[in-house]
Amino acid sequence: MNVETIKTGKCPVCGSNEVYDNREKNPIGYRGFISVSAMYSFNIEAFVCLNCGYFKEFIKDADLKNEKIKDKIKEKWNKTDRANIG
Repeated sequence: MNVETIKTGKCPVCGSNEVYDNREKNPIGYRGFISVSAMYSFNIEAFVCLNCGYFKEFIKDADLKNEKIKDKIKEKWNKTDRANIG
């Protein structure tokens, strides 16, 4: 998997290095997870560029390796494909 540029500390939109993330922190009022079902959820890492405001969220790598959570997503969510965009 290619690493998103913003995860390296450089904004892919404006090229600034003024990128901050919530890894290892739990900001008050921040949605730190996405519920998949009553028993499963993905933890989220968020990144923001303080120069241009670009904001991006990612599922934590450890959760992407959890096959039970991935199976729940496949069961409960729609698969996105180009034909359905628009």
